[in-house]
Amino acid sequence: MVDDFTIALGELATDGGWVFWALIGLAFGIGFSLLSIGYFLRHPSAPHLNPTQWRQLLAHPAKNQTLLDTLHGQLNEPRRTGRLLEIEQGLFSVIKRRITFAFILISTAPLIGLLGTVTGMTSTFDGMAKNSSMTQVDVISKGISEALITTQTGLVICIPSFIICFVLWIQYRQMRDSFRAIEASLKTNN
Repeated sequence: MVDDFTIALGELATDGGWVFWALIGLAFGIGFSLLSIGYFLRHPSAPHLNPTQWRQLLAHPAKNQTLLDTLHGQLNEPRRTGRLLEIEQGLFSVIKRRITFAFILISTAPLIGLLGTVTGMTSTFDGMAKNSSMTQVDVISKGISEALITTQTGLVICIPSFIICFVLWIQYRQMRDSFRAIEASLKTNN
């Protein structure tokens, strides 16, 4: 089974050309980006509470009154707004930047796949124009194979990655909305 996978991957790499390897590198970059977003969503880091306490508080603000009271006690009135802004930046600035970066990486996958389509068709037409030892059918099929493999690979990378990134974005929005509720509660409890 592993041998079959290795053989199939080797054929894809050979038929897909250099663009296929660029897409594989992009897939690893997207994967790392999505994993880091998931990590930061599950391990929120900001001043005044540890990551576990922040995760509990952001997941269920109403059920964690003791954590709210602890946070309220640590945020004195004259500088409360500034400290809340500091907490918000600590919790969300890295995640927001990484989500934006992930969406940009994901959107490049079909474009790089399209580049493979163009290079495959160019090699097809180039091979048709030259007299070579290969028959016309071999030249055409090799170029079309390169074009289709890279297009398919770009879409296979893009579509699931986009869905995963969108789910992470929803979690980010829910966490941010929860923080807004906590922030409002802290501002009204003087």
